[in-house]
Amino acid sequence: MDSTGKVLIVNSSWYLPMPLKEYAMSRVTVYFYNDEWIPIKYCFLEKAIVLHQKAKLEGKEILLFPADLDPNEFSNSFN
Repeated sequence: MDSTGKVLIVNSSWYLPMPLKEYAMSRVTVYFYNDEWIPIKYCFLEKAIVLHQKAKLEGKEILLFPADLDPNEFSNSFN
């Protein structure tokens, strides 16, 4: 919201803000979903964001999770 009370909208393909520079070298896991989460690569966040953008251009979807989080364990808690 700006000083006049109007809501400002920013067009971005990112749903979350870009990470701060100090997190660019954080280790993440790149996952693909096919009936379960399949880890395909461990890398630094900065490189993972580039991979995400390239995959999106190819019509593919990959998701990034912290290296110590297994989304299979998380999603199984709802079953």
